[in-house]
Amino acid sequence: MSWSQRQQAGELYDQMIVLVGSAIRLLCGEAGVFVVSNEAFDPQSSAEYIAYRVPELLVPSFLAMTQKGHQPNSLHPLVVDTEPIAPPFIARLGLYDTDKEDANEAESESGDEVRGAVQTEAACREFERCSLFVHDPQGFLGYLHYVRPLGANSCFEQGDETQEIEDTRGTLLLFIAQLAAGLRASLKSQSLLKEQGRLAAIFQHSTEGILTVDQAMRIIDFNPAMERLTGWRENEVLGRFYYDVLRPRDLQGNEVGLQGSPLLQAFAGQAVANREMVISSRDGQRFPVRVTASWVRSGRGEPMNGILNVRDITREREEEEQRSTFISVISHELQTPIAIIKGYASTLARTDASFEPASVRTRLLAIEEEADRLNKLVGNLLYASRIQAGGLQMEIAPLDLVPLIEGVARRLHARAPEVTIHLDLPDNLPVVMADRDRIEEVLQNLLDNAIKYSPHERVISVVCRATGDEVIVSVTDRGMGISVRDQEEIFQRFQRGRESSSYSLPGAGLGLYICRVIVEALGGHIWVESTLHQGSTFSFSLPRVERAQLPMVVF
Repeated sequence: MSWSQRQQAGELYDQMIVLVGSAIRLLCGEAGVFVVSNEAFDPQSSAEYIAYRVPELLVPSFLAMTQKGHQPNSLHPLVVDTEPIAPPFIARLGLYDTDKEDANEAESESGDEVRGAVQTEAACREFERCSLFVHDPQGFLGYLHYVRPLGANSCFEQGDETQEIEDTRGTLLLFIAQLAAGLRASLKSQSLLKEQGRLAAIFQHSTEGILTVDQAMRIIDFNPAMERLTGWRENEVLGRFYYDVLRPRDLQGNEVGLQGSPLLQAFAGQAVANREMVISSRDGQRFPVRVTASWVRSGRGEPMNGILNVRDITREREEEEQRSTFISVISHELQTPIAIIKGYASTLARTDASFEPASVRTRLLAIEEEADRLNKLVGNLLYASRIQAGGLQMEIAPLDLVPLIEGVARRLHARAPEVTIHLDLPDNLPVVMADRDRIEEVLQNLLDNAIKYSPHERVISVVCRATGDEVIVSVTDRGMGISVRDQEEIFQRFQRGRESSSYSLPGAGLGLYICRVIVEALGGHIWVESTLHQGSTFSFSLPRVERAQLPMVVF
Protein backbone atom coordinates (compact mmCIF):
# COMPACT_ATOMS: atom_id res chain seq x y z
CA MET A 1 0.00 0.00 0.00
CA SER A 2 1.37 3.39 -0.96
CA TRP A 3 1.86 6.27 1.46
CA SER A 4 -1.25 8.04 0.17
CA GLN A 5 -3.31 4.88 0.69
CA ARG A 6 -1.99 4.52 4.24
CA GLN A 7 -2.84 8.16 4.87
CA GLN A 8 -6.38 7.64 3.55
CA ALA A 9 -6.79 4.53 5.72
CA GLY A 10 -5.63 6.47 8.79
CA GLU A 11 -8.00 9.35 8.12
CA LEU A 12 -10.88 6.93 7.53
CA TYR A 13 -10.18 5.13 10.82
CA ASP A 14 -10.08 8.46 12.66
CA GLN A 15 -13.47 9.35 11.19
CA MET A 16 -14.88 6.01 12.38
CA ILE A 17 -13.56 6.68 15.89
CA VAL A 18 -15.29 10.07 15.86
CA LEU A 19 -18.50 8.42 14.65
CA VAL A 20 -18.41 5.70 17.31
CA GLY A 21 -17.42 8.19 20.04
CA SER A 22 -20.29 10.52 19.12
CA ALA A 23 -22.75 7.64 19.29
CA ILE A 24 -21.44 6.57 22.71
CA ARG A 25 -21.72 10.14 23.99
CA LEU A 26 -25.32 10.42 22.75
CA LEU A 27 -26.03 7.22 24.66
CA CYS A 28 -24.54 8.88 27.81
CA GLY A 29 -21.57 6.52 27.67
CA GLU A 30 -17.99 7.23 28.72
CA ALA A 31 -16.00 4.65 26.72
CA GLY A 32 -16.71 1.73 24.46
CA VAL A 33 -15.91 -0.51 21.53
CA PHE A 34 -17.81 -1.19 18.32
CA VAL A 35 -17.28 -4.84 17.31
CA VAL A 36 -17.64 -5.35 13.55
CA SER A 37 -19.53 -8.41 12.39
CA ASN A 38 -17.29 -10.63 10.27
CA GLU A 39 -20.33 -12.11 8.56
CA ALA A 40 -21.29 -8.68 7.25
CA PHE A 41 -17.92 -7.93 5.57
CA ASP A 42 -15.15 -10.54 5.63
CA PRO A 43 -16.02 -13.94 7.16
CA GLN A 44 -12.39 -15.11 6.99
CA SER A 45 -10.86 -12.14 8.78
CA SER A 46 -10.18 -11.87 12.49
CA ALA A 47 -12.40 -9.79 14.77
CA GLU A 48 -12.24 -6.09 13.93
CA TYR A 49 -13.25 -3.32 16.28
CA ILE A 50 -13.20 0.44 16.75
CA ALA A 51 -12.24 1.52 20.27
CA TYR A 52 -13.20 4.84 21.83
CA ARG A 53 -11.28 5.82 24.99
CA VAL A 54 -10.45 2.16 25.66
CA PRO A 55 -6.80 1.08 26.08
CA GLU A 56 -5.65 -1.82 23.93
CA LEU A 57 -5.25 -4.12 26.95
CA LEU A 58 -8.89 -3.69 27.95
CA VAL A 59 -10.39 -4.32 24.49
CA PRO A 60 -10.74 -8.12 25.09
CA SER A 61 -12.99 -7.36 28.07
CA PHE A 62 -15.38 -5.52 25.77
CA LEU A 63 -15.15 -8.19 23.08
CA ALA A 64 -16.19 -10.75 25.69
CA MET A 65 -19.49 -8.90 26.12
CA THR A 66 -20.71 -10.44 22.85
CA GLN A 67 -20.92 -13.87 24.51
CA LYS A 68 -24.19 -15.75 24.38
CA GLY A 69 -26.77 -14.55 26.86
CA HIS A 70 -25.67 -10.91 26.79
CA GLN A 71 -26.36 -10.14 23.13
CA PRO A 72 -29.05 -7.67 22.11
CA ASN A 73 -31.20 -8.33 19.05
CA SER A 74 -33.45 -6.51 16.63
CA LEU A 75 -36.43 -6.69 19.03
CA HIS A 76 -34.43 -5.47 22.00
CA PRO A 77 -31.58 -3.46 20.46
CA LEU A 78 -30.39 -2.00 23.77
CA VAL A 79 -29.40 -4.26 26.69
CA VAL A 80 -28.09 -3.09 30.07
CA ASP A 81 -26.02 -5.61 32.01
CA THR A 82 -27.14 -5.90 35.63
CA GLU A 83 -23.82 -7.31 36.86
CA PRO A 84 -21.68 -4.78 38.76
CA ILE A 85 -18.42 -3.53 37.29
CA ALA A 86 -15.32 -3.91 39.47
CA PRO A 87 -13.82 -0.53 40.50
CA PRO A 88 -10.27 -1.49 39.33
CA PHE A 89 -11.62 -2.00 35.82
CA ILE A 90 -13.16 1.48 35.86
CA ALA A 91 -9.92 2.90 37.23
CA ARG A 92 -7.91 1.23 34.46
CA LEU A 93 -10.28 2.77 31.93
CA GLY A 94 -9.22 6.16 33.30
CA LEU A 95 -12.78 7.35 33.82
CA TYR A 96 -11.67 9.29 36.92
CA ASP A 97 -10.17 11.76 34.44
CA THR A 98 -13.48 13.61 34.76
CA ASP A 99 -12.27 14.68 38.22
CA LYS A 100 -8.78 15.50 37.00
CA GLU A 101 -8.98 19.17 37.94
CA ASP A 102 -10.12 18.26 41.46
CA ALA A 103 -7.34 15.71 41.69
CA ASN A 104 -4.76 18.25 40.58
CA GLU A 105 -5.98 20.74 43.19
CA ALA A 106 -5.91 18.09 45.89
CA GLU A 107 -2.43 17.03 44.84
CA SER A 108 -1.15 20.58 45.08
CA GLU A 109 -2.64 20.95 48.58
CA SER A 110 -1.94 17.63 50.29
CA GLY A 111 0.24 15.62 47.95
CA ASP A 112 0.00 11.89 47.13
CA GLU A 113 -2.33 10.93 49.97
CA VAL A 114 -5.15 13.25 48.95
CA ARG A 115 -4.61 12.43 45.26
CA GLY A 116 -4.97 8.71 45.94
CA ALA A 117 -8.18 9.32 47.88
CA VAL A 118 -9.71 11.34 45.03
CA GLN A 119 -8.81 8.67 42.47
CA THR A 120 -10.23 5.91 44.68
CA GLU A 121 -13.45 7.85 45.09
CA ALA A 122 -13.71 8.43 41.34
CA ALA A 123 -12.89 4.80 40.58
CA CYS A 124 -15.62 3.65 42.93
CA ARG A 125 -18.31 5.53 41.07
CA GLU A 126 -20.97 3.09 39.90
CA PHE A 127 -20.97 2.22 36.20
CA GLU A 128 -22.96 -0.23 34.14
CA ARG A 129 -22.36 -2.09 30.89
CA CYS A 130 -24.59 -1.50 27.89
CA SER A 131 -24.76 -3.12 24.45
CA LEU A 132 -26.48 -1.84 21.32
CA PHE A 133 -27.49 -4.02 18.37
CA VAL A 134 -26.50 -2.08 15.20
CA HIS A 135 -28.30 -3.09 12.02
CA ASP A 136 -29.99 -1.69 8.95
CA PRO A 137 -32.19 -3.09 6.15
CA GLN A 138 -29.07 -4.64 4.54
CA GLY A 139 -28.33 -6.73 7.61
CA PHE A 140 -26.39 -6.89 10.85
CA LEU A 141 -23.29 -4.69 11.27
CA GLY A 142 -22.08 -5.38 14.79
CA TYR A 143 -22.39 -4.57 18.48
CA LEU A 144 -21.67 -1.31 20.26
CA HIS A 145 -20.48 -2.12 23.80
CA TYR A 146 -19.97 0.78 26.19
CA VAL A 147 -19.99 1.73 29.88
CA ARG A 148 -21.93 4.60 31.39
CA PRO A 149 -22.62 5.98 34.88
CA LEU A 150 -25.37 4.15 36.67
CA GLY A 151 -28.75 5.83 36.14
CA ALA A 152 -27.57 8.06 33.29
CA ASN A 153 -30.46 7.19 30.98
CA SER A 154 -30.28 8.66 27.52
CA CYS A 155 -33.14 10.13 25.52
CA PHE A 156 -33.46 6.74 23.84
CA GLU A 157 -34.47 4.93 27.06
CA GLN A 158 -38.05 3.71 27.37
CA GLY A 159 -40.48 5.83 29.39
CA ASP A 160 -43.34 4.82 31.66
CA GLU A 161 -46.32 5.49 29.43
CA THR A 162 -47.18 3.44 26.34
CA GLN A 163 -46.88 6.45 24.04
CA GLU A 164 -43.53 7.39 25.53
CA ILE A 165 -42.30 3.83 25.07
CA GLU A 166 -43.26 3.90 21.39
CA ASP A 167 -41.70 7.34 20.88
CA THR A 168 -38.41 6.45 22.53
CA ARG A 169 -38.25 3.13 20.68
CA GLY A 170 -38.86 4.90 17.37
CA THR A 171 -36.19 7.46 18.22
CA LEU A 172 -33.75 4.69 19.14
CA LEU A 173 -34.40 2.80 15.90
CA LEU A 174 -33.92 6.00 13.89
CA PHE A 175 -30.64 6.62 15.73
CA ILE A 176 -29.51 3.06 15.03
CA ALA A 177 -30.38 3.44 11.34
CA GLN A 178 -28.36 6.64 11.03
CA LEU A 179 -25.43 5.12 12.94
CA ALA A 180 -25.56 1.98 10.79
CA ALA A 181 -25.58 4.03 7.58
CA GLY A 182 -22.49 5.95 8.64
CA LEU A 183 -20.65 2.85 9.84
CA ARG A 184 -21.56 0.80 6.76
CA ALA A 185 -20.29 3.52 4.44
CA SER A 186 -17.04 3.82 6.41
CA LEU A 187 -16.54 0.05 6.58
CA LYS A 188 -17.16 -0.32 2.85
CA SER A 189 -14.62 2.42 2.18
CA GLN A 190 -12.17 0.61 4.46
CA SER A 191 -12.83 -2.67 2.63
CA LEU A 192 -12.23 -0.96 -0.71
CA LEU A 193 -8.94 0.47 0.56
CA LYS A 194 -7.83 -3.00 1.68
CA GLU A 195 -8.72 -4.46 -1.70
CA GLN A 196 -6.91 -1.61 -3.39
CA GLY A 197 -3.86 -2.34 -1.25
CA ARG A 198 -3.92 -6.04 -2.18
CA LEU A 199 -4.21 -5.25 -5.86
CA ALA A 200 -1.40 -2.69 -5.59
CA ALA A 201 0.83 -5.29 -3.88
CA ILE A 202 0.11 -7.83 -6.64
CA PHE A 203 0.81 -5.21 -9.29
CA GLN A 204 4.07 -4.05 -7.70
CA HIS A 205 5.52 -7.45 -6.75
CA SER A 206 4.35 -9.58 -9.67
CA THR A 207 7.17 -11.36 -11.49
CA GLU A 208 5.28 -10.88 -14.76
CA GLY A 209 5.19 -7.57 -16.56
CA ILE A 210 1.84 -5.79 -16.33
CA LEU A 211 0.77 -2.66 -18.14
CA THR A 212 -2.66 -1.08 -18.35
CA VAL A 213 -3.99 1.25 -21.04
CA ASP A 214 -6.96 3.57 -21.39
CA GLN A 215 -9.53 3.49 -24.18
CA ALA A 216 -7.07 5.26 -26.52
CA MET A 217 -4.40 2.57 -25.88
CA ARG A 218 -2.25 5.02 -23.91
CA ILE A 219 -0.24 3.53 -21.04
CA ILE A 220 -1.55 4.46 -17.59
CA ASP A 221 0.25 1.84 -15.43
CA PHE A 222 3.64 0.14 -15.85
CA ASN A 223 4.75 -2.19 -13.05
CA PRO A 224 8.38 -2.75 -11.88
CA ALA A 225 8.60 -6.15 -13.62
CA MET A 226 7.73 -4.40 -16.88
CA GLU A 227 10.45 -1.83 -16.19
CA ARG A 228 13.04 -4.59 -15.69
CA LEU A 229 11.81 -6.38 -18.79
CA THR A 230 11.91 -3.46 -21.21
CA GLY A 231 14.38 -1.02 -19.65
CA TRP A 232 11.78 1.77 -19.69
CA ARG A 233 10.82 3.69 -16.53
CA GLU A 234 7.17 4.21 -15.73
CA ASN A 235 7.40 8.01 -15.85
CA GLU A 236 8.91 7.73 -19.35
CA VAL A 237 6.06 5.74 -20.89
CA LEU A 238 2.95 7.08 -19.13
CA GLY A 239 0.63 8.59 -21.72
CA ARG A 240 2.44 7.00 -24.67
CA PHE A 241 0.81 4.66 -27.16
CA TYR A 242 1.72 1.17 -25.91
CA TYR A 243 2.38 -0.07 -29.46
CA ASP A 244 5.20 2.49 -29.85
CA VAL A 245 6.83 1.36 -26.60
CA LEU A 246 6.74 -2.43 -27.10
CA ARG A 247 7.01 -2.52 -30.92
CA PRO A 248 5.56 -6.06 -31.09
CA ARG A 249 6.36 -8.52 -33.88
CA ASP A 250 5.26 -12.06 -34.60
CA LEU A 251 7.62 -15.04 -34.28
CA GLN A 252 8.64 -14.67 -37.93
CA GLY A 253 9.80 -11.10 -37.33
CA ASN A 254 6.89 -9.37 -39.07
CA GLU A 255 5.39 -6.28 -37.46
CA VAL A 256 2.10 -6.86 -35.67
CA GLY A 257 -0.30 -4.25 -36.98
CA LEU A 258 -3.17 -2.73 -35.07
CA GLN A 259 -5.45 -5.48 -36.31
CA GLY A 260 -3.16 -8.04 -34.75
CA SER A 261 -2.78 -6.14 -31.48
CA PRO A 262 -3.62 -8.45 -28.55
CA LEU A 263 -5.41 -5.65 -26.68
CA LEU A 264 -7.62 -4.82 -29.64
CA GLN A 265 -8.38 -8.50 -30.17
CA ALA A 266 -9.37 -8.83 -26.51
CA PHE A 267 -11.52 -5.70 -26.86
CA ALA A 268 -13.27 -7.34 -29.82
CA GLY A 269 -14.15 -10.33 -27.65
CA GLN A 270 -11.43 -12.72 -28.78
CA ALA A 271 -9.61 -14.84 -26.18
CA VAL A 272 -5.95 -13.79 -26.00
CA ALA A 273 -4.01 -16.03 -23.59
CA ASN A 274 -0.37 -17.11 -23.73
CA ARG A 275 0.11 -15.74 -27.21
CA GLU A 276 3.77 -15.85 -28.25
CA MET A 277 5.28 -12.80 -29.86
CA VAL A 278 8.46 -10.72 -29.87
CA ILE A 279 8.78 -7.27 -28.27
CA SER A 280 11.61 -4.76 -28.11
CA SER A 281 13.41 -3.31 -25.12
CA ARG A 282 14.43 0.31 -24.84
CA ASP A 283 17.82 -0.31 -26.49
CA GLY A 284 16.22 -2.17 -29.42
CA GLN A 285 16.99 -5.71 -28.24
CA ARG A 286 14.25 -8.16 -29.19
CA PHE A 287 13.18 -11.10 -27.04
CA PRO A 288 10.29 -13.61 -27.07
CA VAL A 289 7.37 -13.24 -24.66
CA ARG A 290 3.95 -14.70 -23.94
CA VAL A 291 1.14 -12.17 -23.52
CA THR A 292 -2.37 -12.35 -22.11
CA ALA A 293 -4.77 -9.47 -22.78
CA SER A 294 -8.08 -8.53 -21.17
CA TRP A 295 -10.35 -5.51 -20.65
CA VAL A 296 -12.05 -4.09 -17.57
CA ARG A 297 -15.58 -2.95 -18.38
CA SER A 298 -17.97 -0.59 -16.64
CA GLY A 299 -21.39 -1.53 -15.31
CA ARG A 300 -22.88 -0.61 -18.67
CA GLY A 301 -20.45 -2.93 -20.47
CA GLU A 302 -18.25 -0.19 -21.87
CA PRO A 303 -14.47 -0.83 -21.91
CA MET A 304 -12.53 1.29 -19.43
CA ASN A 305 -9.02 -0.14 -19.14
CA GLY A 306 -7.05 -2.79 -20.99
CA ILE A 307 -4.59 -5.05 -19.13
CA LEU A 308 -1.63 -6.75 -20.80
CA ASN A 309 0.36 -9.43 -18.92
CA VAL A 310 3.80 -10.06 -20.39
CA ARG A 311 6.05 -13.01 -19.48
CA ASP A 312 9.61 -13.33 -20.76
CA ILE A 313 10.22 -16.79 -22.25
CA THR A 314 13.85 -16.25 -23.28
CA ARG A 315 15.04 -18.77 -20.70
CA GLU A 316 12.49 -21.32 -21.86
CA ARG A 317 13.65 -20.90 -25.44
CA GLU A 318 17.28 -21.30 -24.38
CA GLU A 319 16.43 -24.49 -22.50
CA GLU A 320 14.59 -25.84 -25.53
CA GLU A 321 17.58 -25.05 -27.72
CA GLN A 322 19.88 -26.73 -25.20
CA ARG A 323 17.71 -29.84 -25.21
CA SER A 324 17.70 -29.99 -29.01
CA THR A 325 21.46 -29.33 -29.08
CA PHE A 326 22.01 -32.03 -26.49
CA ILE A 327 20.05 -34.58 -28.51
CA SER A 328 21.80 -33.76 -31.78
CA VAL A 329 25.31 -33.59 -30.28
CA ILE A 330 25.01 -36.69 -28.15
CA SER A 331 23.41 -38.73 -30.90
CA HIS A 332 26.23 -37.77 -33.27
CA GLU A 333 28.99 -38.26 -30.71
CA LEU A 334 27.67 -41.62 -29.65
CA GLN A 335 27.03 -42.93 -33.13
CA THR A 336 30.52 -42.13 -34.43
CA PRO A 337 32.61 -44.32 -32.05
CA ILE A 338 29.95 -47.02 -32.03
CA ALA A 339 30.03 -47.20 -35.85
CA ILE A 340 33.86 -47.37 -35.87
CA ILE A 341 33.95 -50.05 -33.20
CA LYS A 342 31.29 -52.10 -34.98
CA GLY A 343 33.04 -51.73 -38.32
CA TYR A 344 36.44 -52.89 -37.08
CA ALA A 345 34.94 -55.65 -34.93
CA SER A 346 32.85 -57.05 -37.77
CA THR A 347 35.91 -56.88 -40.06
CA LEU A 348 38.05 -58.85 -37.59
CA ALA A 349 35.20 -61.34 -37.08
CA ARG A 350 35.13 -62.33 -40.75
CA THR A 351 35.99 -66.00 -41.28
CA ASP A 352 36.73 -65.67 -44.99
CA ALA A 353 39.65 -63.32 -44.53
CA SER A 354 43.07 -63.49 -42.88
CA PHE A 355 44.91 -60.44 -41.51
CA GLU A 356 48.52 -59.72 -40.74
CA PRO A 357 49.31 -59.33 -37.05
CA ALA A 358 50.21 -55.67 -37.59
CA SER A 359 46.87 -55.01 -39.30
CA VAL A 360 44.99 -56.75 -36.51
CA ARG A 361 46.88 -54.70 -33.93
CA THR A 362 46.05 -51.44 -35.76
CA ARG A 363 42.37 -52.27 -35.80
CA LEU A 364 42.38 -53.30 -32.15
CA LEU A 365 44.11 -50.03 -31.18
CA ALA A 366 41.43 -48.13 -33.11
CA ILE A 367 38.71 -50.02 -31.26
CA GLU A 368 40.44 -49.24 -27.96
CA GLU A 369 40.71 -45.52 -28.80
CA GLU A 370 37.07 -45.28 -29.79
CA ALA A 371 36.04 -47.18 -26.66
CA ASP A 372 38.05 -44.68 -24.56
CA ARG A 373 36.41 -41.83 -26.42
CA LEU A 374 32.98 -43.33 -25.78
CA ASN A 375 33.82 -43.90 -22.13
CA LYS A 376 34.98 -40.28 -21.73
CA LEU A 377 31.80 -38.97 -23.34
CA VAL A 378 29.57 -41.03 -21.05
CA GLY A 379 31.69 -39.99 -18.06
CA ASN A 380 31.30 -36.32 -18.93
CA LEU A 381 27.55 -36.75 -19.27
CA LEU A 382 27.34 -38.38 -15.85
CA TYR A 383 29.62 -35.67 -14.45
CA ALA A 384 27.38 -32.93 -15.84
CA SER A 385 24.31 -34.68 -14.42
CA ARG A 386 25.88 -34.82 -10.96
CA ILE A 387 26.75 -31.14 -11.19
CA GLN A 388 23.15 -30.26 -12.11
CA ALA A 389 21.89 -32.37 -9.21
CA GLY A 390 24.27 -30.68 -6.78
CA GLY A 391 26.25 -33.87 -6.20
CA LEU A 392 29.76 -32.54 -6.90
CA GLN A 393 31.92 -33.29 -3.86
CA MET A 394 35.36 -31.85 -3.16
CA GLU A 395 38.25 -32.89 -0.92
CA ILE A 396 40.00 -29.56 -0.54
CA ALA A 397 43.53 -29.61 0.90
CA PRO A 398 46.85 -27.78 0.38
CA LEU A 399 48.20 -28.68 -3.07
CA ASP A 400 51.57 -28.12 -4.74
CA LEU A 401 50.81 -27.48 -8.41
CA VAL A 402 54.33 -27.98 -9.82
CA PRO A 403 54.60 -31.80 -9.56
CA LEU A 404 50.96 -32.14 -10.61
CA ILE A 405 51.49 -30.11 -13.81
CA GLU A 406 54.72 -31.90 -14.59
CA GLY A 407 53.04 -35.33 -14.22
CA VAL A 408 50.14 -34.37 -16.51
CA ALA A 409 52.62 -33.04 -19.12
CA ARG A 410 54.67 -36.27 -19.05
CA ARG A 411 51.60 -38.44 -19.60
CA LEU A 412 50.44 -36.21 -22.44
CA HIS A 413 53.84 -36.31 -24.16
CA ALA A 414 53.93 -40.12 -23.84
CA ARG A 415 50.50 -40.34 -25.44
CA ALA A 416 51.21 -37.74 -28.17
CA PRO A 417 54.98 -37.52 -28.82
CA GLU A 418 54.47 -35.08 -31.72
CA VAL A 419 53.18 -32.39 -29.31
CA THR A 420 55.71 -29.93 -27.88
CA ILE A 421 54.97 -28.75 -24.34
CA HIS A 422 56.75 -25.78 -22.75
CA LEU A 423 56.49 -25.44 -18.97
CA ASP A 424 57.13 -22.15 -17.19
CA LEU A 425 56.86 -23.03 -13.50
CA PRO A 426 58.60 -20.59 -11.13
CA ASP A 427 60.51 -21.78 -8.11
CA ASN A 428 58.75 -21.55 -4.75
CA LEU A 429 55.31 -21.41 -6.35
CA PRO A 430 52.82 -20.87 -3.49
CA VAL A 431 50.70 -23.78 -2.33
CA VAL A 432 46.98 -23.55 -3.20
CA MET A 433 43.81 -24.91 -1.64
CA ALA A 434 42.26 -27.37 -4.09
CA ASP A 435 41.14 -30.93 -4.82
CA ARG A 436 44.04 -32.75 -6.51
CA ASP A 437 41.95 -35.08 -8.67
CA ARG A 438 39.65 -32.28 -9.83
CA ILE A 439 42.50 -29.94 -10.76
CA GLU A 440 44.22 -32.76 -12.63
CA GLU A 441 40.98 -33.22 -14.56
CA VAL A 442 40.86 -29.49 -15.38
CA LEU A 443 44.45 -29.53 -16.65
CA GLN A 444 43.82 -32.68 -18.69
CA ASN A 445 40.74 -31.10 -20.31
CA LEU A 446 42.54 -27.86 -21.18
CA LEU A 447 45.57 -29.68 -22.62
CA ASP A 448 43.38 -32.08 -24.63
CA ASN A 449 41.47 -29.09 -26.07
CA ALA A 450 44.74 -27.35 -26.92
CA ILE A 451 45.87 -30.39 -28.91
CA LYS A 452 42.48 -30.99 -30.52
CA TYR A 453 42.07 -27.42 -31.75
CA SER A 454 45.69 -27.04 -32.96
CA PRO A 455 45.74 -29.35 -35.97
CA HIS A 456 48.76 -27.71 -37.65
CA GLU A 457 51.15 -26.20 -35.07
CA ARG A 458 51.14 -28.45 -32.03
CA VAL A 459 53.03 -26.30 -29.52
CA ILE A 460 51.52 -25.83 -26.07
CA SER A 461 52.72 -23.65 -23.20
CA VAL A 462 51.78 -24.00 -19.54
CA VAL A 463 52.63 -20.97 -17.41
CA CYS A 464 52.09 -20.39 -13.69
CA ARG A 465 52.29 -17.06 -11.86
CA ALA A 466 51.40 -15.97 -8.36
CA THR A 467 49.57 -12.87 -7.13
CA GLY A 468 48.90 -11.67 -3.61
CA ASP A 469 45.80 -13.85 -3.15
CA GLU A 470 45.92 -16.58 -5.77
CA VAL A 471 47.92 -18.65 -8.25
CA ILE A 472 47.05 -18.43 -11.95
CA VAL A 473 47.64 -21.31 -14.39
CA SER A 474 47.51 -20.56 -18.14
CA VAL A 475 47.45 -23.02 -21.06
CA THR A 476 48.30 -21.46 -24.46
CA ASP A 477 48.01 -22.99 -27.92
CA ARG A 478 48.57 -21.75 -31.50
CA GLY A 479 45.43 -23.22 -32.93
CA MET A 480 42.28 -21.96 -34.62
CA GLY A 481 41.27 -19.53 -31.88
CA ILE A 482 37.80 -18.50 -30.69
CA SER A 483 35.73 -15.59 -31.92
CA VAL A 484 34.75 -12.84 -29.47
CA ARG A 485 31.08 -13.77 -29.82
CA ASP A 486 31.79 -17.37 -28.79
CA GLN A 487 34.06 -16.49 -25.87
CA GLU A 488 31.09 -15.39 -23.74
CA GLU A 489 29.30 -18.75 -24.13
CA ILE A 490 32.14 -21.24 -24.42
CA PHE A 491 31.94 -22.27 -20.73
CA GLN A 492 28.21 -23.17 -20.88
CA ARG A 493 26.84 -26.67 -21.33
CA PHE A 494 26.85 -28.07 -24.88
CA GLN A 495 28.41 -24.87 -26.22
CA ARG A 496 31.25 -25.17 -28.73
CA GLY A 497 33.03 -22.61 -30.84
CA ARG A 498 31.63 -22.21 -34.33
CA GLU A 499 35.10 -22.72 -35.79
CA SER A 500 35.37 -26.17 -34.19
CA SER A 501 32.21 -27.34 -35.90
CA SER A 502 33.58 -26.30 -39.27
CA TYR A 503 36.53 -28.63 -38.72
CA SER A 504 34.14 -31.48 -37.79
CA LEU A 505 36.03 -32.07 -34.56
CA PRO A 506 34.49 -34.50 -32.05
CA GLY A 507 33.13 -33.21 -28.77
CA ALA A 508 29.89 -32.62 -26.85
CA GLY A 509 30.67 -29.18 -25.40
CA LEU A 510 30.95 -30.40 -21.81
CA GLY A 511 34.70 -30.21 -21.06
CA LEU A 512 34.97 -26.46 -20.46
CA TYR A 513 31.66 -26.44 -18.60
CA ILE A 514 33.03 -29.05 -16.19
CA CYS A 515 36.26 -27.07 -15.83
CA ARG A 516 34.33 -23.91 -14.94
CA VAL A 517 32.18 -25.65 -12.33
CA ILE A 518 35.22 -27.26 -10.67
CA VAL A 519 37.29 -24.06 -10.55
CA GLU A 520 34.41 -21.94 -9.24
CA ALA A 521 33.59 -24.57 -6.60
CA LEU A 522 37.19 -24.24 -5.37
CA GLY A 523 36.86 -20.45 -5.04
CA GLY A 524 38.63 -19.50 -8.28
CA HIS A 525 37.54 -18.39 -11.72
CA ILE A 526 38.35 -19.35 -15.31
CA TRP A 527 38.51 -17.27 -18.49
CA VAL A 528 39.84 -17.25 -22.04
CA GLU A 529 41.82 -14.79 -24.17
CA SER A 530 41.82 -15.64 -27.84
CA THR A 531 42.31 -14.26 -31.33
CA LEU A 532 40.65 -16.04 -34.22
CA HIS A 533 43.09 -18.18 -36.26
CA GLN A 534 46.00 -17.22 -33.97
CA GLY A 535 45.47 -19.29 -30.84
CA SER A 536 43.94 -19.20 -27.38
CA THR A 537 45.03 -18.89 -23.76
CA PHE A 538 42.82 -20.50 -21.12
CA SER A 539 43.58 -19.39 -17.58
CA PHE A 540 42.20 -20.35 -14.18
CA SER A 541 42.98 -19.14 -10.68
CA LEU A 542 43.06 -20.91 -7.33
CA PRO A 543 43.26 -19.35 -3.85
CA ARG A 544 46.59 -19.49 -2.03
CA VAL A 545 46.93 -21.18 1.33
CA GLU A 546 48.75 -18.15 2.73
CA ARG A 547 48.33 -14.68 1.35
CA ALA A 548 51.48 -12.87 0.27
CA GLN A 549 53.14 -10.57 2.81
CA LEU A 550 53.08 -7.21 1.07
CA PRO A 551 55.83 -4.71 1.98
CA MET A 552 54.87 -1.88 4.29
CA VAL A 553 54.99 1.58 2.76
CA VAL A 554 55.37 4.51 5.18
CA PHE A 555 54.39 7.96 4.01
